Amino acid sequence: MAALVMILGGLALAGHNVWQRRGRSSLARAWADPGAGALTRRAVLVVRPLIAVVLVLGGLLVLLEDAEAAAVVLGLAVLAGLLLIAAWTMLPLPVPSALQPQWYRRRSDARVV
Repeated sequence: MAALVMILGGLALAGHNVWQRRGRSSLARAWADPGAGALTRRAVLVVRPLIAVVLVLGGLLVLLEDAEAAAVVLGLAVLAGLLLIAAWTMLPLPVPSALQPQWYRRRSDARVV
C-alpha cells in the first residue's frame, strides 16, 4: 500500500511539474514572476521534479524488494536523487539552461536563478 501511495504521489507531483514547466497559463507561469524569488524557481525547475522521481523509484523499490539486482539499482538511483535534492536545496548551484523551459530562457530575469 505504501508503495502505491509513493508511486501515485510521485506521478501527481510529476504531472504538476509538467503543467508548471509548460507554462501555458498565467497561473502555471506564476513561479517565474520576478517577485517569486530564486528559491521558488529552483524548486520548480530542479527540486520538485527530483522529488517526483525519488518517490516513483522508491515505490518501485518497495514493490521489487524480492528482486535483489533491481533493488540495488533502484536503491542507488534513489540515493543519487536524494543527494541531488540536498545539493540543490542547500548549495547555491545554478540551474542548467537545459532544465529551463524555452519560454523561461527568453525572459531577461531568467539568469537570476
